[in-house]
Amino acid sequence: MILRNKTDLAEIRKIQPQFFDDMVKIVIDERRKILAVNMEMHSDLGMELYDDGSDENDLYGANIYYDDHRIEWSSTLNIKQNRKIQNGTYGRIITDEDTILRLTDIVNMWIG
Repeated sequence: MILRNKTDLAEIRKIQPQFFDDMVKIVIDERRKILAVNMEMHSDLGMELYDDGSDENDLYGANIYYDDHRIEWSSTLNIKQNRKIQNGTYGRIITDEDTILRLTDIVNMWIG
């Protein structure tokens, strides 16, 4: 589901089906500054954004944990992004602080 209005984690947790008890998967389109939430796989969220006009080169995946609102920047979508960032990290986890700050700002625009 692409978020069209700002919401909070409590509301997202009510969306059914709920795929995970402790967290929700999200995918962020950095260029369009939008995000999709609550599917079983980051790739499904990426396809939803792609079908809505996003470019796959602008997508980053993460998980937000309900209990402490922690964002885990881990997704197979991030492998390509890490290569683009060229900061020496080539895995699933985004570690570049500038990228994390930009993406966190987008998350905070939609999830409060």
